[in-house]
Amino acid sequence: MEIPAIDISIEDKECYIAVMDAKDVFKYSIVSRAEEDKKGYQRLLSEKRAKDIAQYINDGGIIPGCIILSAQNNSNLTFSSNKISFDEHDDSFFVIDGQHRLYGAEYAENNVKIPVYIFNHLEISEEVQYFLDVNSKQKGVPKTLRIELTKFLSEPGSKDEIRLELFNRLNEDAESPLFNRLSSTASIPGKLSHVPFQQVIDPILEKEPMNVFEFDKKYMLLKNFLQATDTILTDNFGDSKRLTTTVFFNAIFNNFNMICSRVMMKGSLQVENFIDVMSPIKDIDFDEYKGTGKAADKELTEEIKSRIETNISSESFDSLF
Repeated sequence: MEIPAIDISIEDKECYIAVMDAKDVFKYSIVSRAEEDKKGYQRLLSEKRAKDIAQYINDGGIIPGCIILSAQNNSNLTFSSNKISFDEHDDSFFVIDGQHRLYGAEYAENNVKIPVYIFNHLEISEEVQYFLDVNSKQKGVPKTLRIELTKFLSEPGSKDEIRLELFNRLNEDAESPLFNRLSSTASIPGKLSHVPFQQVIDPILEKEPMNVFEFDKKYMLLKNFLQATDTILTDNFGDSKRLTTTVFFNAIFNNFNMICSRVMMKGSLQVENFIDVMSPIKDIDFDEYKGTGKAADKELTEEIKSRIETNISSESFDSLF
């Protein structure tokens, strides 16, 4: 396909403005969503929003704003004599911004013209950065999705990369207490989002014992800790639903390093030793600690710490006789 275009490239960023039939843009473009594809970065489509836009178009409205696209390698996009040409594939372009306008135009009865910005030769990290830049100036991208998208920007071996890998493995490992109980792109009832996970995992990655282990042992330590927590909750309360509540998750991990130091005194970081050290939390009335505020986090953190330390002190005195 060949269409008139204006070259607005700056330095090494190749970019063009053109006007296309909306249904052609839809036909040759894909939206790669983060919750559907590990390589995706778009948020979930709101069908209602797209259909509202379709109705607006059907009523004679004109779509304001442009669709931002990234030409993929298979498009073989070129510019010459004030025209761009590209090969027509169903995935010639990725939609960086404007998916709701694009779907709205596709749902509409009439085929309308829409302006498009087309970037060429972008790396995936650059596509993500443009997506974040554009949306930070408009409707905010959910924080949990912003964290998930750092997978495209993080350096190999960095704290972000390690945390993201831990998050994904805990969610995908059938033997993990958090198997299918984590949400990487949105806040979902009954699941723990990336936001509280980042808040508690980032600090412990910087300290002993986590910072002395290679990744597989970091994961095993985290898994053993969670397995012990899950076991205590299930045995004493009938289920482990509290494990995916923000207040409890924050509070138990605020005590992670203290608990690990107690467990190491028993000779190994095995699940049974974690259960032994953490068993006093079974007597806590967790219903007293509701909400998601810092006050509830702090109070439950201190309660867990007090119960475990008191139990350790009692054991120490008993061992004297």
